[in-house]
Amino acid sequence: MAKEKIILTDKSLKSPDQDKLGFAPFAKRIADIIKNMQVKESIVFAVCGRWGSGKTTFLNFLAHYLKKDDSIIIVKFNPWWFSGKENLLLQFFNTINAALGKDGSKLEKVTKHLKIFSRILGILSSSAPIISYLYIGLPLTLKSAKDVAEGLNNLFNTLNDKTVEEIKEEICNELEKFEGKIVALIDDIDRLTADEIRELFTIVKAVADFPNTVYILAFDKEVVVRALEKVQEGKGEGYLEKIIQVPIELPLVDKTTLRKILSEELEAVLSGTPEELFDRTYWGNVYWDGIDSFINTVRDIKRLTNAIRVTYPSVKGEVNAVDFIAMETLRVFCPEVYEVVKNNADMFCGYSDSSLYGSQDLEVLEQFHRNWLSSLSLPDDLKKSIKDLLKRLFPKLEGVWGNTHYGPNWEQEWRKKCRVCYREFFPRFFCYSVPSNDLSRAEMEIILNSLPDKERFRRYLKYLIKQKRSDGSAKLSVFFERMEDYISKIPRDHIPVVIETFFDAGDEFIITEDKDTGFLLWGNNIRMERIIWQLLQRYNDKNERFEILRNAFEKGQAISMMVEELISFWEQHGKYGGTKTPNEDVLLNEDHLEILQEIVLGKIKESAKEGRLLNTPFLLSILDCWKEWGTEGEVRDWVSKVVASDEKLPIFLSKFLQKTRSAGITDRVAKINWKLNLNQLKDFIDVDTLEKRCNEVLSNEPVVTTLDDRQKLAIRQFLKEKHLLDKDKNPDDPFFYRGGEKR
Repeated sequence: MAKEKIILTDKSLKSPDQDKLGFAPFAKRIADIIKNMQVKESIVFAVCGRWGSGKTTFLNFLAHYLKKDDSIIIVKFNPWWFSGKENLLLQFFNTINAALGKDGSKLEKVTKHLKIFSRILGILSSSAPIISYLYIGLPLTLKSAKDVAEGLNNLFNTLNDKTVEEIKEEICNELEKFEGKIVALIDDIDRLTADEIRELFTIVKAVADFPNTVYILAFDKEVVVRALEKVQEGKGEGYLEKIIQVPIELPLVDKTTLRKILSEELEAVLSGTPEELFDRTYWGNVYWDGIDSFINTVRDIKRLTNAIRVTYPSVKGEVNAVDFIAMETLRVFCPEVYEVVKNNADMFCGYSDSSLYGSQDLEVLEQFHRNWLSSLSLPDDLKKSIKDLLKRLFPKLEGVWGNTHYGPNWEQEWRKKCRVCYREFFPRFFCYSVPSNDLSRAEMEIILNSLPDKERFRRYLKYLIKQKRSDGSAKLSVFFERMEDYISKIPRDHIPVVIETFFDAGDEFIITEDKDTGFLLWGNNIRMERIIWQLLQRYNDKNERFEILRNAFEKGQAISMMVEELISFWEQHGKYGGTKTPNEDVLLNEDHLEILQEIVLGKIKESAKEGRLLNTPFLLSILDCWKEWGTEGEVRDWVSKVVASDEKLPIFLSKFLQKTRSAGITDRVAKINWKLNLNQLKDFIDVDTLEKRCNEVLSNEPVVTTLDDRQKLAIRQFLKEKHLLDKDKNPDDPFFYRGGEKR
C-alpha cells in the first residue's frame, strides 16, 4: 500500500511533464532564444518573481530544454548553500570548474586555468582584504602588514609568474574558441544577505564575465532592490540595470490554475469528512469572500494545505471543514487577526438578534470590532476580504457591519453543522481536539448506535450523568442537546427504544444541579420532551403514535416525565393554559390522552403506595395532576402521612424550594434568593399544622444532624415566610424583603 502524502514539500518540479502552472512553453521559448544567440560576450538574464511563485521550477524546465542541445553546458549554482563573501566566490568557480570538467577534453585548458583560479581563491579566501583589493576593487583594510605580506607571497607562488589578469585572459581566449555555450543557472539570490547579493552580482559582471557564457539569475526583484539599497549609494533598481541585459518576469500563474491546484490538495486532505460538514455552496461563499485573497502562489497553497494536513485529522468529523479551513487560512497568512478571534470568543460567537441587544451592548460590540480592524497594517482590499470572511464565519458580525440580525433559533443549525460560531464548538478550532467538557460526534454516534440494545443505551446515559463538566453540569445534558441534531438519522424501528427509555428512566436523567450551573436554557426534562416530540412527528398516523406512547407508559416508571409530556399534549387541545392547535397538527386525539392519563394516574398511586413518589422530580406538578385526575382526599392523606415523618417532612418541603435571582442598580452579580410558595402548600396541607411539625423537627437534634443543607434551608425558609404571612405581609413581594428580611 502506498504511503499517504502527509506534507507537501517546497520541492520544485523537475520535468515539464509535471507542469501545472503553464511555465513549460515559456521556458522552452527562452531556451530557444539562448540556443540561437550569436553574441560571444557574457550576457545576463534575470528571472524575477515573488517568493513561492515557481522560479526554481522554471529554471528546472529551462535546463530540461537546454540539455537537448549537446553544445550547451549547464552549470547550476545555489549561493544560499554557502555563507560569507569569500566562500561564495570560491564555491562559484569550483562549481563552474566541476561542470566544465564533465565535458571531457573539449575544455581541458579552460578547466586547467580554472583550477589555478580555484587555488588562488582558496588562498585568498582566508584574507578578505586582499580579495577586496585585487578582485573586487573595494577599499583595503589591513589587519596587519604581516598577514598581507604572507598572503601575497602565497599568491605569487601559485600564479607561476603569471598575473591574475593573464590567467583570466587565457580562460577567455579558450572560451572564445568554444563552439557551444555555458549557461549558469543561479537560484535563491534573494535569500542571501545584502552584502552577499552585491558580491554575487560583482562576480557575474566583473570577475566571471567570460565569452559564450550566459547567466540566468533568479530572484525576487523587490527583495533584492531593498537589499542593494542597504549596502550602496543610489537606487537598487539602477544597479540591477547595469548588471542585467535581459530582464524576464516569471509568467504570472493565473488564479484559475491556483484554485484548481488548491482544490485538488484539499480534496485529499478532507477525504472522509461527513458531507454535512462540508457544504460546497457554503465553501464557495467563504472561499470567494476571503480565502482567495490569500492564495497567490503555489507556495501559498503548500503553506495552507500543509498546515491543514497537520491540524485537521484530529478534529475531522468534529468541526465544520469549511470553517476550519478558513480559520487556518487566517492563522497561516494573517496571525494577528487569528489571535483577535481566538482570544475574544464572545465578541464573535452567538447570535445578534437586535431585540436581545440593548443599545449599549451593541455599541460595545461595534467599538470592539472597529478598533481591532483599524489597527491592522494591511491594504484596504485585504481588510475588506477579512471583514467579508469573518461575516461568513460569524453571523453575529452581520449585525455589526451590516443590517442583518440572527436570533437564537439559528443556534441549533450552527450546532448541527459544527460551526465555529457556535460557542460550545469554538474551542475545537483552536485546540485541535474536542475539549474534555464536550462530546465528540464519534461519542454521539457510538451511543446512538447502541439503540438496538435498550439496556446498553440506558447504561450509556447513566454513565454520562457521572461525567462532569468543569461547570459542574453532567455531560448527559450535552448529549440531549446534541441528540436533536440526529433525529432524522435515527431508524424508525429504533424510535420506540428512545421513547421507552425516557419514560422508564427519564426521572433519573433530570438533574436539578445542572440548573444551578446555568447550563444553556433548559433542564433535561425539556430536552427529552423536545426529542420525544420530534421523534413522534416522524409518524404521520396518530394511532401509531398513541400505541408507541401507551406501550412506553405501561412499561415505564418515570412519572415526572409522563406527567410533563401529558400536560404538553393536553396543551395542544387548549388545556393547562395552552392554545388550541388545529386538529391536523395535534399529535394525539383527546381520547388517546384520556387513556394515557388513566395509566399515569395509576402509576402515581402505585408509586405513592410503594414509597417512591416522594423522591420523584417536580413533585408539585405530580400532586396537582393527582388532585385533578383523581381525588383531593387521596393527595391530602398521602401528604399528611409524609409530613408526620420527621425524616420525610424535610424532603417534602425541599421539593417546594425555588431559587430566584435579583440585582440592585449597583450590583454587578445577581443575588440568589430562595422562595417557598405557601399558597401551593395550602392545597395539600394545613400550613399551621406544617409549622408545628417543622418546629418539632428542628427540636429533634438527632434528626437535624442527618439533614442536608437544602432540607434545612427549606424548613427555615418555610418558617420565615409563614411568620411574614401571620403578620399580614406578602412574602411574594420582591420589593418587600430579600431572603426573608425587610429591606
